[in-house]
Amino acid sequence: MAAAKGRLMLDTNAVNAFLKGLSPRLDTWVREQRCCLSSIVVAEIRYGLEKQPPTSRLQSLVENTLRTLEILPWSEACARVYGRLRADLERNGTPLAAMDLLIASHALSEGCTLVTADQAFAHVADLHLEAW
Repeated sequence: MAAAKGRLMLDTNAVNAFLKGLSPRLDTWVREQRCCLSSIVVAEIRYGLEKQPPTSRLQSLVENTLRTLEILPWSEACARVYGRLRADLERNGTPLAAMDLLIASHALSEGCTLVTADQAFAHVADLHLEAW
């Protein structure tokens, strides 16, 4: 598989894989400072943390990871892409789950490649994907 080019936006499953040390590719990309996060992914991660004991080792690991990655805010440009993308997917009969739709819109609006293992993103036109 060819090496990923440009800026990489990590999906929630990619962050989880990174935290668990499951992907040497992710380790390399994070070390090279090529990765960023959507604020939507951060919200999903924070939700997951709320379900854990507050003193868990995971808590400090996540906090350290979030400090090392650029977190991109949701913007009006993201909202415009979201509106178009949601309408297109509904017209085509291929809607995405709500959070996935937000993440895809954010990656598209920022011109990022989305790093994910989720095949649901495969039918999003013009969204560049990379497996972790």
